Amino acid sequence: MSQVKSIERLSSILNFVHQHPYCQLQDIMDNLSKKDFFPTERTMQRDLKTIREMCFIDIKYSRLHNGYFIDQDSEHDFNEWMQIFELFNRSNVISEVLLKKPGAIDYIDFDQSVGNYYEQMFPTILNAIIERRKIMFTYTRFWEDKPTQIELEPQLLKEYLNRWYVVGTNENGEFRSYGLERIAHFELLATTFRPKVKNPKQLFYNVIGLYSENELEQVVLSYQPFQGKYIKSQPLHTSQKILIDNENELRIELTVCPNYELEEQILKQGERVTVIQPEWLRHHVKKRIQMSGLNYD
Repeated sequence: MSQVKSIERLSSILNFVHQHPYCQLQDIMDNLSKKDFFPTERTMQRDLKTIREMCFIDIKYSRLHNGYFIDQDSEHDFNEWMQIFELFNRSNVISEVLLKKPGAIDYIDFDQSVGNYYEQMFPTILNAIIERRKIMFTYTRFWEDKPTQIELEPQLLKEYLNRWYVVGTNENGEFRSYGLERIAHFELLATTFRPKVKNPKQLFYNVIGLYSENELEQVVLSYQPFQGKYIKSQPLHTSQKILIDNENELRIELTVCPNYELEEQILKQGERVTVIQPEWLRHHVKKRIQMSGLNYD
């Protein structure tokens, strides 16, 4: 079976088990058969092993519920792998269409807000992370004109709002993120390192964006009903819970460390959202709105 078909099969298994917790093995196989995969019990067990070893997602069997389910500790990995599978499947569909009908490119419009100026750098940084090799580059911050030389122990590539960042420990022992579009004179070093952060992805689980100095809190936001439809279709954070959903408002709760990026998400909704709690964030956002109003006096 081709690599494309294998990825389609694995993503189908993951998606089905996620949508049907405690399903039977035969249910999974029947769903695959509808997509022309026709697995056997032996190939199914091999697929479950591949998912566990490749994706770090454990599909377990519950004797209590007599069915298969995705272990709760795998939820973050599940969401990210489904995004990867979706991107892969989408690019494969587009490639197949364009190979048959090149003119179809006129009917596809990609987001061009961010360029691909770091295309060559991306795989090198990824390999440096895997091989635990240091990198060196010059970096220009938005608030500085003069570039700074950075030596970094890279541990993670992270995307946020169509921008990619390399995250790691710099020579001062600080765990920081650096936007790839602001990196120049990139160099892969021969020096290896031992990671100081065991699981860097965990540092971002409770953060919208890249960084926060605040403690974990429950943030409650109230949206006008129409705007609420967008928030339900594209949640602000994986912790998002709906508290009220009626003709008057959509009220949600986020369990996050409040930061600048969260404030930006709130402010860009304008009059369509109100911060309910915490009180300090409510007053802070109100003050920023008042300061913004002064620009139009």
